[in-house]
Amino acid sequence: MIAFGIAVACWLASAIGALLFRDRPFSATLGAAGAVVGGLAAALSALATLASGAPETWSRPWSLPGGALGLRLDPLAAVFLLPVATVGAVCAVYGVAYLRRHAHGGSPGASFATYNLLLASMAVVVAANDVLLLLIAWELMTLSSWLLVVSDHEKRTVRTAGLQYLFAAHLATAALLLLTILLATGSDTFEIAALSGTASVPSGYLFVLALVGFGTKAGIVPLHVWLPDAHAAAPSHVSALMSAVMVTMGFYGLARFVPLLGTPAPWWGYVLLFLGAASSIGGILFALAQRDVKRVLAYSTVENMGIAAIALGLGLLGTSLGHPGIAAMGWTAMLLHLWNHAAAKSTLFLGFGAIAQGVGSRDLDRMGGFMRRWALIGVPLVLGSSALASLPGLNVFTSEWLLLRGLLRGGTDWSGVAQGTLLGTLTMLGFAGGLAVACFARLVGIALLGTARTVEAARAPQPSWAMRASVLALATPCVFIAIAPAAVASGLGGAVAWVAPAADVDVAVGALRPLALLPILLVAITAALFALKVNARRRGQPDQAETWGCGYASPTPAMQYTSTSFGQPLTQIMQPVLHTEVRSEFNGPSGRAPWSPPARWGTHTPDRILAGFYGPLFRALGRGASRLRAFQGPRVTVSLLYIALTVVALLALLFLPVAGAS
Repeated sequence: MIAFGIAVACWLASAIGALLFRDRPFSATLGAAGAVVGGLAAALSALATLASGAPETWSRPWSLPGGALGLRLDPLAAVFLLPVATVGAVCAVYGVAYLRRHAHGGSPGASFATYNLLLASMAVVVAANDVLLLLIAWELMTLSSWLLVVSDHEKRTVRTAGLQYLFAAHLATAALLLLTILLATGSDTFEIAALSGTASVPSGYLFVLALVGFGTKAGIVPLHVWLPDAHAAAPSHVSALMSAVMVTMGFYGLARFVPLLGTPAPWWGYVLLFLGAASSIGGILFALAQRDVKRVLAYSTVENMGIAAIALGLGLLGTSLGHPGIAAMGWTAMLLHLWNHAAAKSTLFLGFGAIAQGVGSRDLDRMGGFMRRWALIGVPLVLGSSALASLPGLNVFTSEWLLLRGLLRGGTDWSGVAQGTLLGTLTMLGFAGGLAVACFARLVGIALLGTARTVEAARAPQPSWAMRASVLALATPCVFIAIAPAAVASGLGGAVAWVAPAADVDVAVGALRPLALLPILLVAITAALFALKVNARRRGQPDQAETWGCGYASPTPAMQYTSTSFGQPLTQIMQPVLHTEVRSEFNGPSGRAPWSPPARWGTHTPDRILAGFYGPLFRALGRGASRLRAFQGPRVTVSLLYIALTVVALLALLFLPVAGAS
């Protein structure tokens, strides 16, 4: 625990230092240096725990009743700590250069102080051995990330996104508070491991509370409504950290607490399979309809969290129905997919964030032509996009392959409801994979290929070496994990054994061994295509023309495909789900002028769950709350009466299950 303690101390010390010197030019460098040093120490601690498989503990007395300032770094915590350390360090290096050009970012020192507090709080969340400490760190994680989301608070859309995030996060925290109260009712300690089997309420109720509390942070549909707006509003390095790492804290909570509830019921797995399938299809479908590049990536995160939820559901179903091989495939696929997604998604957020900053807009239709001019950014973006499209030979394919194998095996070994559910989920996952290929082909084709669509895109200044190096560093695991997927899965075996002791990890490792040949095959095919291209050039100079020129003698950038037209064949088919709104403005020639005025046409695809359910619900709650103002008086005695009545009601709610059981 020494290295872990050094990491947390570095993060907190650099946060304090960056805040104290926030008006000095070196404050951002100071904050980034603390993030990097702390990240290195935390990464070493996590790797040592994964290698040994033995947990490390540390505890000190605490004045809170029944609590202790306890930390425990076991293999499960190490799996989630490693992305916090590595992605957090690289994004900090990127953030120094990014904030120098950021127009409305405020003080870089204050931003890095909050950034390091976010890293420290996430590290304590995964290492907390006491439920009170976990909840405190969880709340710090929420508040620090909210402060980063509203960095550009001058914009109304940013303030709205921050409010949505804060509201959703605290509803989730309320569910977690109720969960921990019910778990700790029959225990004299708040140590997490000691809460197993102590609750006096049915485990199904506790599972629902855990799913609401942790699933909201994970962005699982229909609890995802805060995620697209919040991730789009934050600075790019913060978006990368939130989308790649912070959302995984929800899955850490599920993996840590669900095993405490006893043997899972089959319906737990069915619920996660259904919600995961809805998240994966809904997320990638809405990503395909977005023009804002960061919202495309944010909805892609919803899709990938859905895939992780499917894997978790498969693992729980394998445990419930007594199939060690399927349980191992599900749990391993979930943990591996979270690692894969962290590497690929952080690459895309940083790379496209640099492009959006250079162009001065997040609109895809204002980009274009960056592959040729920004090769050190373009190549990693193509690599990360190909990975998230689950193309064979890259890292995301390994976890999805393992998940597909598990679903297919369950669909053949089982019968009845389990068989139908798994085969149906397999079909939905395949459909989502096809949409993902179309989504990232659109993203790369519109933003990187062709010619610059605007003057700003043509004149965008080159990003700094720190930004380019950060993008390259995060793209590297997309290749390395694909080269040795079985070795990586074997390293995850300790965490899988921790949450599912009966799982047969060797089955999952064996299913991944043949995939090591795919990167070699991919490189060979790429080299052959390049050789054919060189040979064709030697035989004769081919005709060259502008991309999307379509035979015109003088094509313009406006003749290229737009992001809307590229995805239109699919979005039109899915219009009953998307409900895309078309906004057009065209007035014919007037009597005074023989020519037509400029015409405008655009589309907008709102989130249907937010617009159709949460929006009306929140407005109704707001109207109801406004009517309660009549009961608010200036007297202190009235306020004390309300507090007393609330305490009595909570105590009654707490002891009702105990009375019913007796």
